Amino acid sequence: MFNKKTIDIAVLGAGPAGLTAAHALADKGVDFVLLDREQHTNTHSYALALHPETLELLDSLHIVEPVLKKAQRLSRATIFDDNHRQRAEINYSELPVKYPFLAVIAQDKLEAILVKTLADKGHRPMWNHRVRCIEQSAAHLAFTVDRLTEGMTGYAVAHMETEIDKVFEYKANYMIAADGHESIARTSAGITFPEINQGLDYAVFEFETNSRLLTEMRMIIEGSRTHIYWPMGSQRCRFSFQMPPGFAQRHSFNKDHQWVDSDAQHVPELSNRHLNLLLKRHAPWFIGSADDVKWRAMVHFEKHLVDQFGKKRIWLAGDAAHMTPPAGMLSMNIGMHEAADLAERLSMDRSDEVRQFRLNAYNTDRSGEWRRLLDMDHRIVGHDATARWLLDHHENVVGNLPASGESLEAVLKQLHLTEAA
Repeated sequence: MFNKKTIDIAVLGAGPAGLTAAHALADKGVDFVLLDREQHTNTHSYALALHPETLELLDSLHIVEPVLKKAQRLSRATIFDDNHRQRAEINYSELPVKYPFLAVIAQDKLEAILVKTLADKGHRPMWNHRVRCIEQSAAHLAFTVDRLTEGMTGYAVAHMETEIDKVFEYKANYMIAADGHESIARTSAGITFPEINQGLDYAVFEFETNSRLLTEMRMIIEGSRTHIYWPMGSQRCRFSFQMPPGFAQRHSFNKDHQWVDSDAQHVPELSNRHLNLLLKRHAPWFIGSADDVKWRAMVHFEKHLVDQFGKKRIWLAGDAAHMTPPAGMLSMNIGMHEAADLAERLSMDRSDEVRQFRLNAYNTDRSGEWRRLLDMDHRIVGHDATARWLLDHHENVVGNLPASGESLEAVLKQLHLTEAA
């Protein structure tokens, strides 16, 4: 009896998208639960920048101020060619938005703020709660939740293993699935997750330096490869160098829950020596020490997009629905908007008929948005020298622009590009 629970909305995954959904549902007074199988938020992840529209979203949830206090603001992004010549510039200060800049903040810091402010609203993620056996019916969905704990095992060498402490049986009206690329909810709903383009391999380094850092995001396009620079504040920066196919053993969706990647310390391609060679070859404009490396990783970015964003009572947001190129930070930013959008549609009217109508419209809206963001219909055009060069590097540029929402049109205009009708 006490292990059976009924809820209106179940939110799976306490990353940025799931936490955003929880905030939106809390503000609307909707009955929900936020479940995550991990013990805590990520200590490290690739995403680190919020778009202007995402800051407006956080403002609408009354949580933007603590984020801005921890973030570095960037008003400029540039694109360079293989001769180290600037080819294009995005000036965010010229955008007609409330927050005309990118906010650079590590994902672990962002998640910590989202968790704290959610607690201020009277809600907390249920960590160590693993969802399985999701079944949909005409009236509701049912699923099992294992409450996990760690137990000591072994005699000669003791080690920790995850054990099931308690099992709960849940019934919910709907599920917002923000449970990542291996989404159990997406699999249960029978939604396919096809790869839409070849994956990309990167060597990623975060380090502190003794030099004054450029206060702009920078993309360096060299043939089919795109290298990325982000300043992170406090003399810290991140470089992501695109490597030959087959380089990376780890995937972008394998979030780190520990600070130190012990395997990476001994990989020659991630050594300090190789970092200095990469900087000399691809970023000769960077002058300063790069010896104090705080994080290094081999990352494989796959490109996936679901064939539909939901089915019946299970609806997807974030990495559960899409995976994109690294520079634009699109999956996190758009995922947060998707989660808030789902929460809004589910809270506007509690009748099943109205909810289903609004959710079907969500699928249409989001599918169209991603076709536009990834220019899947090749509608982006331009005619001057800048535009022609960018279009010649279409695969490098599209999906890597740190822009979304209504700002995208203005950003394209700054790049001498436009969308054909």
